[in-house]
Amino acid sequence: MDENLQKELTWVSGTLVAFLILLVYGGTSEPTEVAIAIGAFVVSWLAISYSVKNLGSGSTSKEDLQKEFQWFAGILVIFLTIVTLIGTTDGTVDLSSSTYAMVVFGFTLIWVVRSAAIKYFSQ
Repeated sequence: MDENLQKELTWVSGTLVAFLILLVYGGTSEPTEVAIAIGAFVVSWLAISYSVKNLGSGSTSKEDLQKEFQWFAGILVIFLTIVTLIGTTDGTVDLSSSTYAMVVFGFTLIWVVRSAAIKYFSQ
């Protein structure tokens, strides 16, 4: 297995475990809701992986790719933690799988645009 892919899988699995912990803490416990949220997370990660590797003409060195995945994973977990804390302390916020899916997809869209812009303008 390619070393880059192996490191990426390490980051995605660690982030997924953190995401699952936040889902359970946020009150999402039905298998279908967890499956929807995990599906959204996997699609999000695949979009990030593709965009970081293929969009823009900036650096795609092994170190730059690892840094990008580390930053994405770290900031995503922080962002989801904040959303979970807000949802568990504010009774008006519904923490359903669709809420998590929308939050993850929104974050992913912003990150894809950010990554592409950085790679494009760093030429």
